Amino acid sequence: MRTVSALVALASLLGAVVLVPVYGAALFVLLLFGLFFGALVGVLSGVEDRAVRQHEPSMYPTRWRSGS
Repeated sequence: MRTVSALVALASLLGAVVLVPVYGAALFVLLLFGLFFGALVGVLSGVEDRAVRQHEPSMYPTRWRSGS
């Protein structure tokens, strides 16, 4: 599904760029830019999170003193 969204984003962006110099196509350009941003959000929301997660901090900070 992410591939389809990426293709829609690419096609709508190219279509909007092609229609920018055409007189009277301003509404279609706005529609295509809206479609592009919607598809771009769909593509980016499907990307997995690669952030480094913090491990659970130990709840007993002086554990090293007691030997456990």
